Amino acid sequence: MLYGRESECRRIEQLLGNLVAASPGVLVIRGEVGSGKSALLEHAAASTGDDVRTLRGYGVQSQAELPFAALHQMLRPLLDRIDGLPAPQAAALRGAFGLEPAAQLDRMLVGLGTLTLLSEAADERPLLCLVDDAQWLDQPSADTLSFVAGRLVAERIGLLIAVRDAPLFPDSPEIRLEGLDTAAAVSLLAQAHPEVTGDLVQRMIAETSANPLALRELPTALSPAQRSGVEPLAEPLPLPERLQRIYEAQLETLPTETRAFLLLCAAEESSDLAVVLRAAAARGLAPEALIPAEAAGVVRTEDTVSGRWIVFRHPLLRAATYRSAAVADRIDAHRALAQVLERDADRRAWHLAAASAGPDDAIATELERCGRRALGRGGPATAATAFEKAAWLTTTDPERARLLSAAAQAANLAGQPARAERLVEQSDQLARDPVVRAHNRRLRGGMAVDSGSPVTTHQLLMTEIDEVAAADPGLAALLLVDAVKNAWFANDQGLAHEVLCALHTLTLPPDSPQQSAVQVVLELSSRLDTLTGGSEHARPAYDHARRSPVEFVLQAAVAMSLADDDAALAAAETAVRVCRTGGQLGPLVLSLQILATVEALTGRYRYARANATEGLDLATVLGQQNRRCHFEGVLAWLDAVAGQEESAGKLAHSALGHAEVNRVTPVVAIGHWALCLLDLGLGRPEQALRDTGGCEHPLMSVLQAPDLIEAASRCADPTMVRERSLALTAWADASDRPAARALDLRCQALLADDETTAGSLYQQALSMHDEAARRGQPRPFDRARTQLLYGEWLRRQRRPSDARAPLRAAAETFAQLGATPWTERARTELRATGAPRTRPSQPTPITSLTPQELQVVRLARDGASNREIGAQLFLSPRTVAYHLQKIFRKLSIRSRVELAHLPLDDESH
Repeated sequence: MLYGRESECRRIEQLLGNLVAASPGVLVIRGEVGSGKSALLEHAAASTGDDVRTLRGYGVQSQAELPFAALHQMLRPLLDRIDGLPAPQAAALRGAFGLEPAAQLDRMLVGLGTLTLLSEAADERPLLCLVDDAQWLDQPSADTLSFVAGRLVAERIGLLIAVRDAPLFPDSPEIRLEGLDTAAAVSLLAQAHPEVTGDLVQRMIAETSANPLALRELPTALSPAQRSGVEPLAEPLPLPERLQRIYEAQLETLPTETRAFLLLCAAEESSDLAVVLRAAAARGLAPEALIPAEAAGVVRTEDTVSGRWIVFRHPLLRAATYRSAAVADRIDAHRALAQVLERDADRRAWHLAAASAGPDDAIATELERCGRRALGRGGPATAATAFEKAAWLTTTDPERARLLSAAAQAANLAGQPARAERLVEQSDQLARDPVVRAHNRRLRGGMAVDSGSPVTTHQLLMTEIDEVAAADPGLAALLLVDAVKNAWFANDQGLAHEVLCALHTLTLPPDSPQQSAVQVVLELSSRLDTLTGGSEHARPAYDHARRSPVEFVLQAAVAMSLADDDAALAAAETAVRVCRTGGQLGPLVLSLQILATVEALTGRYRYARANATEGLDLATVLGQQNRRCHFEGVLAWLDAVAGQEESAGKLAHSALGHAEVNRVTPVVAIGHWALCLLDLGLGRPEQALRDTGGCEHPLMSVLQAPDLIEAASRCADPTMVRERSLALTAWADASDRPAARALDLRCQALLADDETTAGSLYQQALSMHDEAARRGQPRPFDRARTQLLYGEWLRRQRRPSDARAPLRAAAETFAQLGATPWTERARTELRATGAPRTRPSQPTPITSLTPQELQVVRLARDGASNREIGAQLFLSPRTVAYHLQKIFRKLSIRSRVELAHLPLDDESH
């Protein structure tokens, strides 16, 4: 019976009621040991009828280093459904659970497979997932459950999690359990220990802070004198320690053989009765030795579809069993378990490690293999622990340095930067091999580029580069590619030149996987050199064969530097598609970054906002601060176009706050550009000029030039932007693209000394915009701004009738794009020509879609099924169906067929 938890029970029953009504729910129950968390889970299980299926998972302290152990346990009843999942998800889950050999796994793909598996099972019958002792979950299982919890939208899934005060699931609704109120505590004591009466009742409540488990267990440890109140209660200890002492005292009453059998149960993390029985037999213990423990209620056996399991009455009883045993007995127990687990290499390795009395190279080798398998199954945190344990078991410093380096890299993959820093520091203290030291420097450089200063990484990456190139040319290539990207971020041409010289002299084997990355970096460096006054280079060929997502990103940057919109979009979209279909989360953030940037620059604003929003969410979750502030800069720029002054300023200043301190030059340029564009649109050209921030990035400087030139022309001070104008002309000539030439011609018109020349240049600019549109590269915002400036010029020349057509076209395009201040400016100019006031155009239904709904629409129009859309957007198929229902209502359509014929790309025409 539950005492004093009526309101908590109501919360749980409400979740269950919503679950049956097809509304998902997540609820975290937090409280100290013994506060009743497990009892509330049992109440939830007992409150479900036959129409709800229950799945159970447990955190076990000794299993915390086995990747996906708890998740595997919870999903056991659904494992026969894995083959029906999309192939990448099925492979990810099979690899995570060790059901088949696995290549490097992305934990996001495992999470998506879990979400799809649960969602499709819940389509048949609602699911209630109960997770107890979550503070002891292995990290991959905890990450997966957190992923699932954050993406429940329309699934009939309930997730009820019991956890102590561990920093898990911080964003989920929660119940926090405190001690019972006095009335409930008195009732519990009266039921459990009616012999406790009088003043002792209040003393027990005060001593235990009304903790339910302590109220049940503490009286059993009292002496008759304490029960009568003659002797005081034991000294106040922390509650878990006090309960463990009570449990240890209870264990001492059991026979020696029973305690030895229980020690095997406590040491065997899976609680598999068959394994324990085999180990017991190896130690000469009969199965009957367990009977006294069952009779005393210390353990019980549970039968499931996957076998028989031993369950301790409370996790503290397991801990007390293990802690109270002698060290020699623990070692013997682990050796016996390792002996019978010859077919389970991972569990065998951990038991051998626990049984080791000192350094042992053979066990270190087994643990390293265990770590490699954990990496392959997407368990980097487990791999880090395995490598670190192996490092201290090995007998030589060079091996210890290598293993600590591997542990640091795995910890970084697991999102544990502080741990990675500690491990890499330990490795550096021992390392003499230049390759090991180079791996450590690359790790530190990668950590810095994601969240710190690109400048600080240069010395890390370039140290001993000649020695590394001689020992491992492929690793040297990776270091140099990282170094040149950092130099670009910092806009330090001297550093970039140093790295590029090293790249040019590096000799790689023809079949080296780093060959194509090096070639793309050299290509992009050539384009950037052209922008800063270098000689013109040959036009690149856009060969997409055998490229990684990062190489596609670099190829998109090359194309963007040439104003080749089609090639830039193709490369960026390919990078995103490769990441989505392959479940590559890390490269996906970078790919979304370049795609959102290209889409913003080419006028595909709705798509840019959708991708930047998704990227911002992912970068925030992954702690990638430099990428996060880039997305903030892109969103600020989009808000500036829309005239959303408050949000644009907030986003821009947030991005600049990080980027300026760490010299992330592209983001500094985008943030200041957003503020400049905002002020220009709102009619504040003087402030726009002050907002430039002295842009140092070569490509961003050229792309921002048209806004600065327009602001300067409005301030009647064109001389201050002559240098930018020359750079813009050089870029347009080098790229030879109509969109770039149109911008250059428009700016020349603004700076022209006589009106005749200005008129001709505006007309030429519009012709170039027309040519760009014919080539499928319309850049609608740029074209509308040229039309606006030309219309304003015509009106100043007292040609109002000629001005109306370009002004009207500009106003319509700005309205379609949601560029509010530019729309108002064009309409004001149009009214000044004597044109009648026009009714504002109504927003199209497409503009009502959220960024995520727009992503769903784009994929659905391409023919992707709900499952395929979910796989690419990390959603369950049911959530995709939910979004499609909302989309159909918003767009007043009934089917995907109608969706395919909607003009989603009107902003590009």
